[in-house]
Amino acid sequence: MSIHLLGIRHHGPGSCRNVLEYLQELQPDLILLEGPAEAEALLPCALNEQMEPPVALLAYQPDQPQNAVFYPFAEFSPEWQTICYAMRNEVPLRFFDLPLTHSMALSQKPAKEEKEETPQDEPEGQETAQEVIAETETSIQEAEISAKEQETVSETEEETGDIYRDPFDYLAEAAGYTDGECWWETTIEHRKDSADVFLAVQEAVTALREELPKHTSPRDLLREAWMRKMIRAAQKENFERIAVVCGAWHVPALENMPKVKEDNELLKGLAKVKVECTWIPWTYDRLSFRSGYGAGIESPGWYHYLWHHPEDDGTLWISQAASLFRKKNMDISVAHVIETVRLAQVTAALRNLPAPSLAEFNEAITTVMGFGDDILLQIIKEELIISDRLGRVPDNVPKVPLLVDVEKVQKRLRVPFTAEIKELTLDLRKPNDLERSIFFHRLYLLEIDWAIPGSSDGKGTFKEKWTLYHKPEQIISIIEKAIWGNTLEEATQKYLLKQTGEIRHIPELTHLLDRVIPANLPDLVDAMTVQLDRLSAASTDIIEMMEAVPDLVSIVRYGNVRNLDFSKVGNMLHAMIARILAGGVLVCINIDEEAAADILNKLVSTDYAVSTLNDPELNTMWLEFIRQVRTSVNVHPLLSGYATRLLNDKGDISPEEAQNTLSYYSSVGNAPADMAYWFEGFLRSSGAILLLDDNLWNLVNNWVCGQDKETFMELLPILKRTFSEFTPPERRKLGEKAKASGAGGIQTQTVTVSAHNEAEAAKVIPLIRQLLGIETK
Repeated sequence: MSIHLLGIRHHGPGSCRNVLEYLQELQPDLILLEGPAEAEALLPCALNEQMEPPVALLAYQPDQPQNAVFYPFAEFSPEWQTICYAMRNEVPLRFFDLPLTHSMALSQKPAKEEKEETPQDEPEGQETAQEVIAETETSIQEAEISAKEQETVSETEEETGDIYRDPFDYLAEAAGYTDGECWWETTIEHRKDSADVFLAVQEAVTALREELPKHTSPRDLLREAWMRKMIRAAQKENFERIAVVCGAWHVPALENMPKVKEDNELLKGLAKVKVECTWIPWTYDRLSFRSGYGAGIESPGWYHYLWHHPEDDGTLWISQAASLFRKKNMDISVAHVIETVRLAQVTAALRNLPAPSLAEFNEAITTVMGFGDDILLQIIKEELIISDRLGRVPDNVPKVPLLVDVEKVQKRLRVPFTAEIKELTLDLRKPNDLERSIFFHRLYLLEIDWAIPGSSDGKGTFKEKWTLYHKPEQIISIIEKAIWGNTLEEATQKYLLKQTGEIRHIPELTHLLDRVIPANLPDLVDAMTVQLDRLSAASTDIIEMMEAVPDLVSIVRYGNVRNLDFSKVGNMLHAMIARILAGGVLVCINIDEEAAADILNKLVSTDYAVSTLNDPELNTMWLEFIRQVRTSVNVHPLLSGYATRLLNDKGDISPEEAQNTLSYYSSVGNAPADMAYWFEGFLRSSGAILLLDDNLWNLVNNWVCGQDKETFMELLPILKRTFSEFTPPERRKLGEKAKASGAGGIQTQTVTVSAHNEAEAAKVIPLIRQLLGIETK
């Protein structure tokens, strides 16, 4: 009986090729592979014609789906090729890592604790948001970097844990490489002769583990104890040749086995949880380091190329890059390709490398094609170095019913998961686009962020814009929501019914109802309408009602677009406007500036909503309310000014009434602050009025010029705030108009003003320009 330990790096094409060649020569009777035993039943799916890497084994707790683990595989992953070899040759294969029923129980720790570090030569094949046990953080903080360097490490560094270092960096330093990743890449991944490579890896890792014992975390010690237990069990079954494929860091712990009693003591009393497994599609984007996972590689697209074209001298790779540059309308010739390949080969030779690596090719592209500018690397990074490849899994793999329903709808509507970001503009008048819209809205309401709504071009309500971007974590979100129903419609409705029952404020409910309408859930809408009616009848908060009006208007409008009956909501909207008319003025009286500003914002949004709906009865009620705000005593001048502006815009008051009101608030008897607040409300976002209406201009200009110095300085901050809301072009034109006014360029029309001294008036112009934020030339 013989045990053959094959130490690998996850997702390495060189390690992958070495493993495959070794297995073909050894022809083992049994293969033990690092992975979860719970997923063994899913291994035959690897040979299914629908299976296309990159894919991942997903394991999760049915009662807590958020506690989940991914085991990603690419075509160039040693584990994947090991599985395919075993399935094709009918060789027994067992996952021999610590079972997830124990591992995930250990992973349940407070969210504030951080994920454990793992040596970069062996990024963990499994990835989880709650992956490590509590001792991990302490383990990292106590990591040793070397006997010599340890003497120079400060106490502060030891406490913060910032001293952690990839142990393979020491081998890299000895060999003259920049880091351990580069050393492994050149020494192992690009090695042409695979003879004795696994023995060399074992010797190197053994030396590292002896020198740096605390780089092995408590969780890894548990895993290795279980691995040894599985090896002993296999030995008892009298297999002649057992191949053990695992991360390189574990090899020394499996070579020199301690006593059985020691391992049993370590594994005694492990907690358990229920675990289920399935296959899910993965992406090269999520294999990269930028995905945030520890088990990542920087350049999966490059590794894909190395796996499929091991004998290429770089010509194909550079040709692909050149083709991409030409698609970007860049002038790249065949000569560029030839010179780039030659430069990369020469650079590799000068560095004593067996072949150019990605670094040499990138430098050559920058030099030859980019003329020293590395901006070209950004172009090839997404499409070549990382790639947007998305895998596929068979239809018959175990899935929760909700995920099956989602995938069925995706297939029918022709909107499958894709690796790239996709922009969609939907026309709701088209049946297929309308169904897509309903589908996207339901997913979004379930907090599954695959389809994100955006603003569509134009002002019509028949258009919707969506951004689609698939992330594997979205599968977890779907599994989490599966407890609410077996179909997307059922799950969305039950999930939101629970939320509806917990809402106690009208605006919160109307906002949610506005989001629910496009999802076409009539039973849910009825239940929410009943709840809204109940809250509205019990509420006496006029401010809440004002805040709810825009959402109600949007609901009624959406009903018209989607041919749905929302007469109940329309009736509720009328009742709410009537209640605002009856008691709304009271909330505008005897209030401070902060409260007035809040009400003003609600008036602006409510007026816009009512005007957009353009319902005659609602317009009449709303207009009457605005009249009351304008004429009632003790209404804050900010609101009175805005009400006057609205009535002026709507033609409800004559020019003479507007002039009289302006004259009243600009009279000497009013408090300066009241004057300023009134003008702020009146001129809110109305720079164009001052530019086009000379009567209004003269009233404002004369009022500003008529203030004494002390009063003007008191009003200046408020006035500056008012004019700062105008757009830069409006402020510039107002400054030009002020300059012309100072020179007598603006003539009064219907308003008589007293004679003035132009020389004295000219002194005011710099102040006006300062007020408007216009630099004096």
